[in-house]
Amino acid sequence: MPQKVNKVFVYGTLLQGEIRSTFMNDCSLLKTLEIPGALYETKRGYPTVIFDKNSKTTVLGELYIMDNPENKLNQLDEVEIIDSEQYERVLINYNGIDFFTYVAGTQLQRCCKPAYQIENGSWRRYSSLSFHDPIKFAQNFEDHQRYLYREGVTPEASGLVYLKGEIPILVSAPHACVHKRMGKLKRQEFYTGALSVMLHSLSGCHTLYTNRLMEPDPNYYDDSSYKAKLSEIIKANEIKCLIDLHGTGLEKEHDIYPGVGINKEFLLEHNNFLDELAHQASLNVISVGGLDVFPAAKQMTVTKYAARNLGVPSIQLEINRRLREPEKTPEEYIKLVKFLRGFIENLSYLAS
Repeated sequence: MPQKVNKVFVYGTLLQGEIRSTFMNDCSLLKTLEIPGALYETKRGYPTVIFDKNSKTTVLGELYIMDNPENKLNQLDEVEIIDSEQYERVLINYNGIDFFTYVAGTQLQRCCKPAYQIENGSWRRYSSLSFHDPIKFAQNFEDHQRYLYREGVTPEASGLVYLKGEIPILVSAPHACVHKRMGKLKRQEFYTGALSVMLHSLSGCHTLYTNRLMEPDPNYYDDSSYKAKLSEIIKANEIKCLIDLHGTGLEKEHDIYPGVGINKEFLLEHNNFLDELAHQASLNVISVGGLDVFPAAKQMTVTKYAARNLGVPSIQLEINRRLREPEKTPEEYIKLVKFLRGFIENLSYLAS
């Protein structure tokens, strides 16, 4: 085994939050990749792939760095059942990066035909755990996410994770990980990262979240890598609306608090977006606080930046902690997910 190769690419049930993601908890997520090839359904609860640089389709997944590559690869070989030839471990170079991954072995090659291909190349969009067990997905995701404050940004790892979507809505979670503001560490806003990824799976929205200690705070300073990436995504994908997820404490009276500026200026005259939010909140028994509590206008917020600098209608959503505790109040978390999903899906229609 080449000693310098310490990265592995995963694309199915090992993705963060998914059913076997705990096997990756001792690895560090560097970024997402989109690699030429084809993703296939195996009818066994997990996918397989064939990579081909000439493929017209791509496979979406996550690139991890392994602290102890030999031990981790031995473990993954067992998980992927190498001995029975379900998968084959291969070494790939893509865009100058060397990494290991697992492709269809002899047993699974029978699944690699057009009838079984997952056209969009995304297991999250095809069969995510969040479809049938959102509580377990959220807990799996956050079990890994909550320890990432120990890891800072590096030349290899920007701390920004982007999931490409299919509808012109971008969900942002800049405080999904610990961040620094005015020299002081600020706690992550729990489950905002998990929510953003679940909403990508459930609705097809684009998603951007943090997974490393961010300095400076992306929601407080304009000079940040987060806002640079946000700008890149919005311009490349003709985003029609930004939803920026945040968390507030249990002491607040209401479930959510929209932030759209002092005079709703961040909606850029799309006041019907706010009407739709109120409608979905009513349908899901979500109480909505006043617009003046968290207007998203005092600091250099992501919402303000997107509206003023990029010309995109933007809404900040402060979500009460009582709705972000799936381990304590699962019914409240599921209610929140249904509300956000309905809002995003209808917003996509309105924005288009």
